[in-house]
Amino acid sequence: MNNKTILKWDLEFDAELDFVLIAISCPLKDYRLCHFINKVTLLDFVRGKEDKFDHNQKLKQKSAEELEYHIIVDHHKKSIQHFTTFWYINTKFQTEYYLINNKSIEGTLLIPEHANFDYFILIKNFIDEDDLDRIIKNINKIPEVVFVKEISPKILKSKENLIF
Repeated sequence: MNNKTILKWDLEFDAELDFVLIAISCPLKDYRLCHFINKVTLLDFVRGKEDKFDHNQKLKQKSAEELEYHIIVDHHKKSIQHFTTFWYINTKFQTEYYLINNKSIEGTLLIPEHANFDYFILIKNFIDEDDLDRIIKNINKIPEVVFVKEISPKILKSKENLIF
């Protein structure tokens, strides 16, 4: 009789969720909040989801809509939501920053379980903990900002909406 033991490891690694998420509650329009964040953090957000040129300064083969908005397609409801987005890349550290409106142009929420937050800053690639704390503290100094906090993307029910 041959007794073989089969061990099965179920390792779940969410490489797509390797980012930091800051939630912001603020009544300002997105472009105004962006302006104030640029002033107090020395980040340099610009409108759109990404640059229209690639790293070789060649025009990307994407539609203006793809470059401008974070787009979510719901195939079940046959709907498309457009979330206004601003981006900044720190070229020295290759850290990517995205300021995303929680409410789409169509009126749906990007992160429905956090409807009390108006905006999210998604930070891809490494950011030092001290730098992150400094950004949060500086955003909190903006008089119109009601609340700012870091949220773990792993605990979100709708985390797939933040993957791009």
